[in-house]
Amino acid sequence: MTDAELMDALDGLHAFDYGCHDSGIHDELLRARVKQELLAKEPKVRRRLLAQHVATSCLSEVALEKGYGLEDAHNFLTWLDEDMGLLL
Repeated sequence: MTDAELMDALDGLHAFDYGCHDSGIHDELLRARVKQELLAKEPKVRRRLLAQHVATSCLSEVALEKGYGLEDAHNFLTWLDEDMGLLL
């Protein structure tokens, strides 16, 4: 799975977990695979990848114009940590 595919999967899993059942992804096998692949990366690489994703999807000019912002970044990071166990 490429990094872009991993981030797309994370977005879909996050959306489902936060109530977007029509546009989110409910696939526990995919969730396990994403976790496995991300945890297999060196922590520094994983943190950089996730930070870049949050910056692009929540805090970039394009994202801000769409109404995303700090609260969305915080929610995503909290979900990554508490629900997915991926920030440590």
